[in-house]
Amino acid sequence: MKYPKSSFVLGLLCAVAVLSALSSTAEARIGERKESIERRLFASGGIMYRDDAVEASRRKGMPYLKYIELIDASVDIRVYYKTADGRRPSSKELEEKRVLPGWDMHVLYVNGKSAVEVYKRSQGMTEYEFNQLLGIQSNGSYWKKKDGNAKTADGKPIENPSAFGYEMQTDNGMVRAKKMGDGLMFFDPKLDVMLAEMNDSDQMEKAPVSVNGF
Repeated sequence: MKYPKSSFVLGLLCAVAVLSALSSTAEARIGERKESIERRLFASGGIMYRDDAVEASRRKGMPYLKYIELIDASVDIRVYYKTADGRRPSSKELEEKRVLPGWDMHVLYVNGKSAVEVYKRSQGMTEYEFNQLLGIQSNGSYWKKKDGNAKTADGKPIENPSAFGYEMQTDNGMVRAKKMGDGLMFFDPKLDVMLAEMNDSDQMEKAPVSVNGF
């Protein structure tokens, strides 16, 4: 599938702000409690994967997995599935190696609230779906592309620590986003920065042991 080109993304940032203001569903998902997310999702025909083997296959390759050990025991990861037309799938359809048409939604909850969300569309995400997801997560703000050349008043580069490598952030600084293959990832900036700093510290501590004896 093809995502919007950079020029198109720049053009849609303002449009998303309008979309989020007009859409009744345009409330923040990052930071929302698990009960609210599941109530809305299940009412729309969504289900939660309960088979361990199926869930493990869906999690494979997810960028949040490498940081799980850095977060305390308050983390809870859930993987959901929703058909594109809202039809509730049968249990026979939910097989380990079979990818059904529709959406997989990964949510990493910290203290019962959503901190990371990944949306994967099995048959490729359209530009309209891409824009809708941005609008839903915008929290009444608008999206800005990450400025890799941002500098302080004295000309020094502004450091933006990021564990997941964000590409966009809402103007109010509440949510970061990143395109990932056939999916779109949203995450809490505070968690993103914290994991980046913790990962750097962890690598720094392991370095002397790793090269000892050379």
